[in-house]
Amino acid sequence: MPVSRGALMVPFGSRSQKNKRQSVQNSLLRKKLTFENLESRELLAADMAEIIGTVLNDLQGDGNASNDIAVAGAGVTLYRDGGNGIFGGDDAIVDATSTNGSGKYQFDQVGVGKYFVKVSLPSDLQFRAGEDVREINISVDEGDGIVGPVIDGFTSQQMVDAAPPIPSSDPSSQLDTGVLGGERDMWVELTESNNPVSSVALASFGGNLYVASGPGATGNAKVIWDGVDGNGQLVNPTGLGGVDLTEHGGNTMTGIALTSGADHPNAIITMRIYTDAGNWSEFSTTVPESPGGSATGQAIFNFSDTPTAQGGQGANFSNVGALELTFEGVTALDGQVSLIGLVGRATKSANFTASSRLSVGNQVWSDIDDDGFFETGESSIAGVKINLYKDTNGNNQYTNGVDAFLGMTTTDASGRYLFSDLFPGDYIVQIDPSNFQSQGPLVGLASSSGNNPATDPDNNVNDDDNGTTLAGAGVISQAVTLSGSGEPTNDGDVNSNSNLTVDFGFFGFDLVLDKTVDQTTVAPQETLDYTVQINNEGPSAVENTTFVDELPSAVTYVSSSVLFNGSSFNANLQHSGGVVTAEFGTLQPGDVVVATIQAIVNDNATGTLVNTATVSAPKEINLSNNTDTVSNPVTPRIDLAITKIDSRDPVEPGSTFSYNLRIVNNGPSDATGVVVTDNLPATGVSFVSASQTPTTNFGNQLIFSLDNLGKGESRDLTINVRVDDDFSGELLNHTEVVANEQEVTYTNNEDTEPTLVKVDPASLAGSVFVDRNDNGVFDNSETPIGGVEISLKGIDIQGATVVRTTKTAPDGSYLFDNLVPGTYRIEETQPARYRDGKDHSGTEGGALGSDPGPLLIPNDVQPEQLQDLIFEIKLDSGDAGLQYDFGELAITTSKIDFISRANWW
Repeated sequence: MPVSRGALMVPFGSRSQKNKRQSVQNSLLRKKLTFENLESRELLAADMAEIIGTVLNDLQGDGNASNDIAVAGAGVTLYRDGGNGIFGGDDAIVDATSTNGSGKYQFDQVGVGKYFVKVSLPSDLQFRAGEDVREINISVDEGDGIVGPVIDGFTSQQMVDAAPPIPSSDPSSQLDTGVLGGERDMWVELTESNNPVSSVALASFGGNLYVASGPGATGNAKVIWDGVDGNGQLVNPTGLGGVDLTEHGGNTMTGIALTSGADHPNAIITMRIYTDAGNWSEFSTTVPESPGGSATGQAIFNFSDTPTAQGGQGANFSNVGALELTFEGVTALDGQVSLIGLVGRATKSANFTASSRLSVGNQVWSDIDDDGFFETGESSIAGVKINLYKDTNGNNQYTNGVDAFLGMTTTDASGRYLFSDLFPGDYIVQIDPSNFQSQGPLVGLASSSGNNPATDPDNNVNDDDNGTTLAGAGVISQAVTLSGSGEPTNDGDVNSNSNLTVDFGFFGFDLVLDKTVDQTTVAPQETLDYTVQINNEGPSAVENTTFVDELPSAVTYVSSSVLFNGSSFNANLQHSGGVVTAEFGTLQPGDVVVATIQAIVNDNATGTLVNTATVSAPKEINLSNNTDTVSNPVTPRIDLAITKIDSRDPVEPGSTFSYNLRIVNNGPSDATGVVVTDNLPATGVSFVSASQTPTTNFGNQLIFSLDNLGKGESRDLTINVRVDDDFSGELLNHTEVVANEQEVTYTNNEDTEPTLVKVDPASLAGSVFVDRNDNGVFDNSETPIGGVEISLKGIDIQGATVVRTTKTAPDGSYLFDNLVPGTYRIEETQPARYRDGKDHSGTEGGALGSDPGPLLIPNDVQPEQLQDLIFEIKLDSGDAGLQYDFGELAITTSKIDFISRANWW
């Protein structure tokens, strides 16, 4: 509708006073019956949807928008979804803008659909992942605009009527919770009338506001909404208490809409909006002519329109104190207003929270004097691995397994490091434990102790040590709090988003000891030359350096000397109990100390000679190269000698004798694992016993384990053997001794002992006699029988068959002498005139043919010979078998027998 910019008040037509009251009532009744009531849905929306938002910088990262600052100049682009519902390359750009000084942006005239708002920040700001795009959906209803709160729906009944005489007015105040401010004030004034019954009336009921004026009547009619004040005439310009008409339910209200009509043209309706008495805005528009004055046309007083009049700075529509609606008409006017309310556009908000691009870092350096501060002459350390953690639990300290790992970097050639693109928050910097391991850049170094405890990096002091050693976790800083525009600008740059004050100092030196020995394997009585070199590889000087060299227990110290950087040096080197000590005092980086120690290997040295040297000094961390060991396997040298003699020589077959062995260790080393091997003659003897049980007895070989034999120690060993019965000749016994150690000479490690086995002749003798008492014993009183044939048969020890025959002498005796030892039998030829008596087996044993026992009778013996047979007589060397007698019984007795018995001849 066109906005009228004419006068505020136009006089109504007059009506006679006489018929005033009845005329108004009839008119209102007529209007009520004929005017159409409008519903709230009939208020048309003022605009399409809008998308608004604010881009803020959350400086502290606390999520509290009240302390955030606006981001001006951020690019904001509106995209229409390409159809897949996901922001991407198929989306079309609808519009683009930038945030203003308050960080705000707006897209209006936005139709139905799905949209994406994307913000591009200035380079010093950043979004968290996925926070730079927002999805906006605008429905069909939202695209048509928004109907806001009702100011007055005119549902409660209220009426005012000003009738002659002039001047005449009628105010009214009506409490109504359904109207803005809770009260509707109505006022009419009759200022002119040429008709005594004409009046001006204003009535509210049934959803409409009715205006009626009689012919010839002039006056004012208005409705006021200024809160509850009980005054229907005067406006309280702040009575509504500063109500906001520009926002409702998150949507933007853009104006006040009403529907009106009049039965005459050129009727004017005016809306005045107060902030206070001095600041107001007024909008006027022509009421559309309609049959009977019914409300058929909608008017919108847009807040953005230029007011037809204003007071002061005009109204602040977000701080409204009162509303005043004036209806201006002509003579005999009938008009109607239906439903006054707010209208606007659907407001979709997409707010964005950005963060400053923050950074933290500085340097790692070698704190030569261990005072915790970086100073001229101290150097940075490159290649140091540094980790960054989020202080997840907010305890200001590193908590393993809780604080979140964010990333790792390495110090550059200048020892500098930097973690960038960080968000506000608390961070912990860690010097990775691997830096202190083998080949690491911090091997042998420790966190500076000069400023213990290390300072909190939040003090923003540059070039001070902020690290503390934490077991198993390297070196850790306390949490440093980063905030946008809150970081120091005197830390090497002027960037208030960068903190370059988190430094780590390390103190230390690396003493390296290397020990060598000229020899490899050694033997007792040889000389060892040990050389020890000690280097201080820095970076700091070393104080109170001490040295300890533990000589092997099996050597004897001889002498030592020290060179310091190539020159002789008095290191107060001392020796006591096999331990060499020295004090080297202060060693500067690059100093070299060389110590030489000489020792002699003891006679009893065995195994491996281990020599260990150690250098130490207070505060050293890397002790892995402070100790070195050299080893010299000892080759012990011994001179074992063995001698052997037999207990007697010669010996006889079947006899026993002994070999006596003496084993001596002539040194210089002790002998271990001493073994004697005695090889008995292959034939001729058998082992009987020994003074020590042999560990091995196999065939003719005896092995004896004597264990250890010290230098100069001797051991005796006796071996007892028996000569075989059938052996004669020379016996050769070979003995050898060995041990684990190297022999000086082998010529005396073995010995051979010969023993002659000599066979002496044996003999067999006996008698034949008359055994008068038949007891088998030749008694002195019994008579010998001479001339009896005695036969000897046997096999000697050489295997020869022996056969001899002899006859008894007159004294009845017989003798077989010069017999080679062997097994023999004797057979008597039975003498005439005698019958068999009892025979007797002599001194060397044997069996009687008449009573062989378990023995077998020789095959060549006839049964009739058994009574005069003695067999299985075993003769050894030199045996003299006696009393192999044959007793006979006389058949008859003669004088001769008696004479013989009486020994008369």
